[in-house]
Amino acid sequence: MEILAHAVARARAGEALALVTVIGVRGSAPRHLGTKMLVTSDGGTVGTIGGGKVEQEVTRIGAEVAAGAPAQLLRTHLVRDLAMCCGGSMQFYIEPVAPSLDAIEQALACRASRRPAALVTHFDGRPKRVDTEIDPDRRQPAYQDHVAREPLWPRERVVLFGAGHVACAIGPLAASIGFEVAVCDDDETGALARIDAVDWTEHRVSSFDVRDVERALGSFGLGDYVLIVTRDHAVDQDILERLLPNQDITYLGLIGSRSKIGRFRKRLTAKGVATPERWARLHAPLGLDIGAETPAEIAVAVIAQLIHVRRRGVHSALDFAPITAEPPPAATTSAAATPVSDLGHQSETNASETEAARGVTRAGEAERV
Repeated sequence: MEILAHAVARARAGEALALVTVIGVRGSAPRHLGTKMLVTSDGGTVGTIGGGKVEQEVTRIGAEVAAGAPAQLLRTHLVRDLAMCCGGSMQFYIEPVAPSLDAIEQALACRASRRPAALVTHFDGRPKRVDTEIDPDRRQPAYQDHVAREPLWPRERVVLFGAGHVACAIGPLAASIGFEVAVCDDDETGALARIDAVDWTEHRVSSFDVRDVERALGSFGLGDYVLIVTRDHAVDQDILERLLPNQDITYLGLIGSRSKIGRFRKRLTAKGVATPERWARLHAPLGLDIGAETPAEIAVAVIAQLIHVRRRGVHSALDFAPITAEPPPAATTSAAATPVSDLGHQSETNASETEAARGVTRAGEAERV
């Protein structure tokens, strides 16, 4: 959507632009359906549709369209036509921005107000239009019968419950890949004040109460990636208890050791909150299982997981193994010979240290330091 926002800003300033959209892909190709690029009349570009000779050819045609030529469809085979090694073929629609400027602005306004909409394009030169009645199950663009319907869901939003070391490592990375970032904390430690001047968070809420947060940000739903990373286990459990029943949330993640998460599952199962179906959607411990330990490493593991969910919408093979409600039984060995991996029941802190030795993320303890 950044390309469309650029298009509006520059076109309203009087610049002549062409909008390039990938509307067909077969075989191996550098970009996916819906990818966009802007081209100016002098051949300047914003964004990329894959680079190389294919982008060079598209840019040449785009400059002509920006300068006044009519909209064009371009089909190209990357090997046969351009001698590229990708092996596939791509189809592009190249259109002037000016005739569709009002529709693009309307679509962006819907998205900004968190109202789903679809941007409809006819491949015959007609201006785009906006349709506010869309299929809630369709997440990807649809191209058929010379018409494109591109769903514009609310901007993806990372909501961080907690403003400690891990949250402050995750926030900038999330913002850098296009997420809107909100941070929620009771601010008893002055954590919110410390991040007041940073540019990666767009919203700050001085509460851990889910009701307060939803009053400030709107109800959680599609496009929301909620991360529970507070400094307090009781607060973590309360937030999880309130959010677990919300099956519309795109991603729900909880920081902590496996023993902590196992206790949470046992307690919330007893309350009837943690049904198997709900628990299966929870990412706990959050992040990919890559041995991350420091806040910076944990942030990388978490962001990688968010990207996987964003692009593929399913669990990754690198997710942590599911956690049951009961911890595994301790092995019976002498004290002198007790292996590190069997000390996990002595205390919550020892459990974290134990799991770090086994390569499990010590996310829960990182927030208590």
